[in-house]
Amino acid sequence: MASGTALVARRLRDAQETQCLDLSECDLTKVPDAVYMMLKSVTVHKCTMANNLLRKIPPKFPSNFKQLKELDLSGNKLNQFPADMHVMQGIQVLNLSGNDLESVPPFVYSLPNLQELHLQNNCLMGIEVSRLEDIDGLGHVNLQNNPISDDLKSQLQSCKFTVLLGNDAVS
Repeated sequence: MASGTALVARRLRDAQETQCLDLSECDLTKVPDAVYMMLKSVTVHKCTMANNLLRKIPPKFPSNFKQLKELDLSGNKLNQFPADMHVMQGIQVLNLSGNDLESVPPFVYSLPNLQELHLQNNCLMGIEVSRLEDIDGLGHVNLQNNPISDDLKSQLQSCKFTVLLGNDAVS
């Protein structure tokens, strides 16, 4: 445990200099409060908490990371997000792959600057295609390895963005 704490502390110090927070592969079951304290006066543009054991994102996360451009939460066990995740309006790249998602989290549809969305390796069955199409700059959506119905696949084939389903890209 002490070595994990030291690793997190070192990465938080690095983030103060680089504006990039990398807490990937730290065996986190929750976001440590030290993240908010140590980065209170830092504008973080990129955050990765990939390959941990997170089940939910705490309510104070979005308001403390409003300036994010890239957020990588892949390889966790996420299925819950706080209601105000939509305040992170600057997100351009969002990676939620390899989690326990059964539908696209509602906040995703309200990210106006989203360009890339990675949702592969989840349990997605519900996707509001028209709401994704309302995101003007969205250019790439990866939905590989999800139990998507054939009807939904046909809807996705007529989208303005590139969609990865199975091994093929659909434009």
